[in-house]
Amino acid sequence: MAHGGCIALFLAMLRRYSDSPVAFIALFLVAAGLTLPQASSAQKTWSLQQCLDHAFEHNIQIKLGQLGEVSAEIGTQSAIGAFLPNFNGNLSHGYNFGRTIDPFTNQFVESSAIRSNSFGLSTGMVLFNGFQNHLNLQRAKLAQKSALSSREIAENNIVLTIAGAYLNVLFQEEFVRVADLNRAATARQVERMQSLVNAGAAAAFDLYDVEAQLASDEATIVSTQNALNLAKLNLVQLLQLPASEADGFKVVRPSDEDLERNNLPPSPESAVGHALASFPEIVQAQYQVEDAGIGLNLARSGRYPRIFASYNIGTGYSGASRTVDGSPTTEEIVLGSLVVDDSTAYDLVAQQEVYQFITTPFSDQVNRNYNQSVFFSMSIPIFNNFGVKSSVEQAEVNVLRAQYQLEQVRQTLTANIESAWADALAASQNTVAQESALVASERAFKNTEQRYEAGAATAIDYADARTRLDNARVNALRSKYDLAFKSRILDFYMGKPLTFR
Repeated sequence: MAHGGCIALFLAMLRRYSDSPVAFIALFLVAAGLTLPQASSAQKTWSLQQCLDHAFEHNIQIKLGQLGEVSAEIGTQSAIGAFLPNFNGNLSHGYNFGRTIDPFTNQFVESSAIRSNSFGLSTGMVLFNGFQNHLNLQRAKLAQKSALSSREIAENNIVLTIAGAYLNVLFQEEFVRVADLNRAATARQVERMQSLVNAGAAAAFDLYDVEAQLASDEATIVSTQNALNLAKLNLVQLLQLPASEADGFKVVRPSDEDLERNNLPPSPESAVGHALASFPEIVQAQYQVEDAGIGLNLARSGRYPRIFASYNIGTGYSGASRTVDGSPTTEEIVLGSLVVDDSTAYDLVAQQEVYQFITTPFSDQVNRNYNQSVFFSMSIPIFNNFGVKSSVEQAEVNVLRAQYQLEQVRQTLTANIESAWADALAASQNTVAQESALVASERAFKNTEQRYEAGAATAIDYADARTRLDNARVNALRSKYDLAFKSRILDFYMGKPLTFR
């Protein structure tokens, strides 16, 4: 039986045995046992790699990049087709009225309606056009490579964005955990102070101070939970998931060993060298320089002549075309009269053949009107209003622009990597300092707490020590996650996968 059917059956039995408390409780527990696994199976804990895999599959920017690759592939197919001859068929059917010229006899005919048909096949190809077809094919293949780089750039941006959002969720979860620990510690102090006040060993205003601290801890929990909810919502939205899933969204928390990083490179040169050799931003900029060079050659090709060839074959039918129907008949015609002796006249008679004409049959005309033609043409550029000259000069500017853009990308990427290395180094040093500060703050707070419980310190002293401890915990957490993120960004520039394992 299906799981849903089992649940429906147990619900029906619960209603049937609702009068028996024992049976009701037993059935309720069994039904709860069936439903609880279903609820727990709906929960999914996301690792960073799962987030990245899901984003690669559903992100719109990556899908647009994939469409760019498809479009570039179609462009390559079109460039290959330019080397092939075209092949087309044509036909026509029409009527001419009044005095017109027969399209096949080139004679004037007059009729109320003359039908005509034509059928033909034609082909043509470019024999030479200044190597434009070869250059366009090179450009199309280059566009395919550039489209791949564009998709890789989109993927890299998604990796960095998802990783930042993922770490923010972990960071906010740690804040919530610290806030819960603080509230629990303050709640114990409230219970202790309440006992002292009840026993008359402490004044009521001391209790008020601790209760105020507890209320502040409650407010901190609310604010940190709100920040966590917003961080989850941001990550859920980046994953293209419904916002309703943010409430139950969970991420895998890396261990402390996974977050630690003590092997930073001594300098950023290795990361810079790897990125300048293989990063898609650099590769795409190099493709743009190459594309600009092809564009310059295409502009220069406008100075070369163009040679074209074409071939046509066709036939047709005309309703004005006539042909003899059968054998001719003989008729006598009077040519004139001959007068003899001024009194007797004789008619002059001749024999004449008379022909009957009919419209030439369609099949006969199609076979008879068959025709072919072959043409070669050449176009030689002489002067075209400085069009070619302007195109070449503009293409030269585009080459320089692409080269400058490549250098700019190199400089920007180098600066980003050097900054990432400096940030990671500073984060590593800051983490060591903040951990030392946290140890000192914990020791100081423990001492103040003991003195407070012994009555040697005031509630203000206790609150100040708590504030310093909270700040130390927050700074230690911030430095730890800051180092985890910045060190992995440096790994990313060195070609390593962005992960916490």
